[in-house]
Amino acid sequence: MTLAARLLLAFGLVAIFAAALVGLSLRDASRQIIESDFEDRIEAAAMGVRRELAREARELEGLLGPFCAHDTFVDKAHLLLERARGDEAAIESDARISMRHFVPDQARALGLDDLVLVTDKGLILAASDVSRTGTKAPDLAKLLRSPTGGAPRLRPDPKGGEASLEVHCARSGGGVEIGLVGARRVGKILERIGASHGVELRVEGPERVKTVGDAVVRPIDVVEVPGLRVVAIATRDKLHGALAKLDRAMLFAGSVALVLGLAIAFVLARSLSRPLVELARETREVVAGAPRTVKGRGGRELTDLADAWNHTIAELAAIRRRLAATERIAAQREVARQIAHEIKNPLAPIRAAVETLRRLRAREDPAFDEYFEEATVTVLQEVHRIANIVTEFTRFARLPPPNPAPIDLVSVAKGVVTLHVSAGEGVERTGTRRVELSSEPIPKVMADRDQMVQVLTNLIQNGLDAASAVRPDPRVLVTIGPLAENKVRIVVRDNGPGVPAEMVPRLFEAYATTKEKGTGLGLAIVQRIVFEHGGEIAYREAKKGGAVFEVWLPVSGPPLLDKPPTLETTLRGPDKAA
Repeated sequence: MTLAARLLLAFGLVAIFAAALVGLSLRDASRQIIESDFEDRIEAAAMGVRRELAREARELEGLLGPFCAHDTFVDKAHLLLERARGDEAAIESDARISMRHFVPDQARALGLDDLVLVTDKGLILAASDVSRTGTKAPDLAKLLRSPTGGAPRLRPDPKGGEASLEVHCARSGGGVEIGLVGARRVGKILERIGASHGVELRVEGPERVKTVGDAVVRPIDVVEVPGLRVVAIATRDKLHGALAKLDRAMLFAGSVALVLGLAIAFVLARSLSRPLVELARETREVVAGAPRTVKGRGGRELTDLADAWNHTIAELAAIRRRLAATERIAAQREVARQIAHEIKNPLAPIRAAVETLRRLRAREDPAFDEYFEEATVTVLQEVHRIANIVTEFTRFARLPPPNPAPIDLVSVAKGVVTLHVSAGEGVERTGTRRVELSSEPIPKVMADRDQMVQVLTNLIQNGLDAASAVRPDPRVLVTIGPLAENKVRIVVRDNGPGVPAEMVPRLFEAYATTKEKGTGLGLAIVQRIVFEHGGEIAYREAKKGGAVFEVWLPVSGPPLLDKPPTLETTLRGPDKAA
């Protein structure tokens, strides 16, 4: 996973967590506030209902008293009844009609649901409910005998209907008593008061109201009306609606915050990772090419990182140049030692031949002429041998540094194999000699094409020479394929006798060879080329016999060093350079 993806994931998780934490916290706090407000509203409604009912009771308490005390209509009705000696039938019809109209009109004026003009015998002279006129109501006669004034009493409906608040007043004299009995239905009062407070009010009967679905029930004792107990019922529909609206608002706000957070996270991830990606690209270019400075962008930390990288690269390049110079000096010393050793051998017969000629010449020996031909041939042969040795070691010492460029290593290997092929694609058959190539897809490699040709040629030719010396069917197999860590591998395998155990430690030393006419510089040149390309070379014995050489090369080519110092420059110095 890339750094940008990890940063985006991290920022996204932070945004989600923060939005969820803040959203849930706000939702919980808001829910508590709404529920607390709901409870407070219920309590306020209950208190308001109690106050309204108390006020309603006080209003009814003194509503009819003035009528019985000094109202002309009541006075007139009492006088007519007194003249009739309590016989309502003796009252004139006009007076009865007048009473029948007065009572309903007065009930509407006073806002009463029921108003009755009744005698002390329970005879209803007039009523707001016209059908009750002329009937008898013993309970009303009993009511007239009770003290007037005081709190209203709760009158249940005898038919099981709605209860009422009932008040009365009485007027007596001349042996006759009449009174007014008024009532207001509790249901209408509760409906009006409940609507103003947003609650449902009910009169609690013998069976108390405990729960009404998903609602809050609050009992209210109205002490101003004995026996009246009201329950306020507030449904949670509005609460649920408010909470649902809150959830939708929080979900919308959370979604917007999450989208904005992810957008900001994306921008931040890109802005933070882009300088790192650019710095990584520049460092790869530096490793694959010439050592140059990289630029740090995106913050002081990245600038410090780039400065540290540039300083490290400069130090590594300097160390590599010094190491290369030291290695070349050491190689030149080894070459000089090897040359001195190899030249010393042919000098011995040359010296012996010259000294023998000088002795024969000094004593004028007749055998001088006969030995002269033999001595000069020996001297010329050894001088030619010395010349060949010097030429080979000069080629090794003057091996140029690699000039890397992108190359198709498989194509290069095919070209080298073709040089050893006389017929068929990738196969050479000269008698029974055979060279084969097996390859897998690999990327292009930064390398010196000519030096890669030299490496493959030396390895293939060494394999053919070693195998030809012991068997009639020499065979060399070249395998090229990819490796991990951005590398490629070249394997050259032959079916020869392999390398003797005593030669393995000195296999890549200059002039170390098992061939009669070899100089021992082939593998030394191969190792030097491979090393200067930043690669490695190793030898192992094949399981079924033969030698196996493996070469590992980095795809990016020689690292850190743009142009290694040459041996001539190191040895001669700038004042002696051509």
